[in-house]
Amino acid sequence: MKKFTFLISAVLLCLIIFNSCNNTIYPIYIPAAEPDIPINNIIKDIPRYENHKLFTYYILSKQKQKQLKLSVPENGTDSLLIRIWYTYPQGIYQFAELVELHVDSAKTISAKYIRMRIFWNVSRRYEIINRHKDTVITPKSGWMSFMDTIKNLKITKLPTIEFIPKYTEINGKNNFDYPNDKLTISVEIATKKDYRFFQYCNLNKYNNIDEVNRMYRFELFMREQFPLVKIDKDWY
Repeated sequence: MKKFTFLISAVLLCLIIFNSCNNTIYPIYIPAAEPDIPINNIIKDIPRYENHKLFTYYILSKQKQKQLKLSVPENGTDSLLIRIWYTYPQGIYQFAELVELHVDSAKTISAKYIRMRIFWNVSRRYEIINRHKDTVITPKSGWMSFMDTIKNLKITKLPTIEFIPKYTEINGKNNFDYPNDKLTISVEIATKKDYRFFQYCNLNKYNNIDEVNRMYRFELFMREQFPLVKIDKDWY
């Protein structure tokens, strides 16, 4: 009985210690709460699973958004905001990137690049930004060419990969292919009237699908234009 009491006490002590630390890996799975989606007149296209739960990468983007003290694109923006989140799976200590493009009503274009070092709390489904560096960036080809590429590839109109008919034909409904060793790209698009979120992973494998191919081409174009981290081609 004494051994059992000691064991219970030890477990409780461990839980108290774990709860006092930000970088916590709980002994049981306790996922962080889903973010609140602003209630307003903005038309929102935010994907959900069959059980109506929000997509995990949407939740992660909102966690980082809050920690970086960024604006809330679900409230709309003047006149276009594009955020591209890059997630690189490397265990619990990861690096991540964000390119944020903003076009205002005067057609002035600006872009910010944020490189992050992240602690991935698996048992909480939570990302903690340990440090980050912000940089103002401009594309090598100039803004006109850059915006033409976005328009020609129809990037702002892309669906999330999970809802592309050819993708679901291959994998089956609600059976998504997200390997732990592949780059995941999450995109947020906001205007004065609407907001959209979509994501892509395993780009090489599904490159024969038109929408995936357009995202893949845009991803390579981004790496030509901006100082993103160089990655192995196998990560696609």
